[in-house]
Amino acid sequence: MRTDRKKDLDKYYNSHLKLAIIRQLAQVDTWSEIMGIQSAVHEAISREVDAETAKEEEFEKWKQDQEKK
Repeated sequence: MRTDRKKDLDKYYNSHLKLAIIRQLAQVDTWSEIMGIQSAVHEAISREVDAETAKEEEFEKWKQDQEKK
């Protein structure tokens, strides 16, 4: 892939990593391994949602401060 745009590069490398993870996931056999992976994925998604929520709340607070001025 020949591009210098960060967005394109991030998308390419993220897709590449997702495929590598899926390949490794296909090799998992035991229930406990699957549940451990599910737990880790759930925790990661929760952290991402919490970060987005905090960012939105910070923006709303900033927006209200700007309206007061």
